[in-house]
Amino acid sequence: MKNIGLRIKTKRKLSGLTQEKLAQKVGATKAAVSRWETGRNAVAPDKLSTLASIFDVDVEWLLTGEFFATQEDIDDAVFWAPLYKKIKASAGDGFINIDSENELIPIPTRFLKYQCNKDHIFCVSVKGDSMIPVLYDGSIIAVNAMSTTIRDGRMYLVLQDELLRVKILHQLPDKIILRSYNPDFKDEEYKQKESRVHVIGEVFWFSSLAN
Repeated sequence: MKNIGLRIKTKRKLSGLTQEKLAQKVGATKAAVSRWETGRNAVAPDKLSTLASIFDVDVEWLLTGEFFATQEDIDDAVFWAPLYKKIKASAGDGFINIDSENELIPIPTRFLKYQCNKDHIFCVSVKGDSMIPVLYDGSIIAVNAMSTTIRDGRMYLVLQDELLRVKILHQLPDKIILRSYNPDFKDEEYKQKESRVHVIGEVFWFSSLAN
């Protein structure tokens, strides 16, 4: 039972939930969730059932960790990527904060099967609604900074006029198109020679949870 806090923390992050949001869902305080994750307090039986339902796992798994019994087991199942907490990629008109404070986010290893140069993978959160219904405000995206070649119709993190943005890219012989999932946002077209759109990397994983 000693790793129940680690399992709660891992599942919470994989679900794209902050401690505060999980606390709201489970009917507890943020401080209580923090104490569960650090092992300072035990989880009450009724809260265990609620947590299991939220994470879509068995209560027994939360208690015993059949597959994630040790930190080594978890490391085999997930890849820990840095999340730059104060840098936000706009799903809108563009936003960036240069403060690079970070924490680690677990990404299921199955999503890294085709990712090379894993040392260049990082995560940022999304701000705005232009990529709804795929990305919501607060969604987390994982980016591979070594995957900068545009593959038509894929999602990329781009730097445009010192602003970070996340968009679907289409490259034509004479222009580049930035497209949003939200139909309320029109396509943006830029001539290749005049474009100031710099591809930071391809988005290969994301965690979105609508409120």
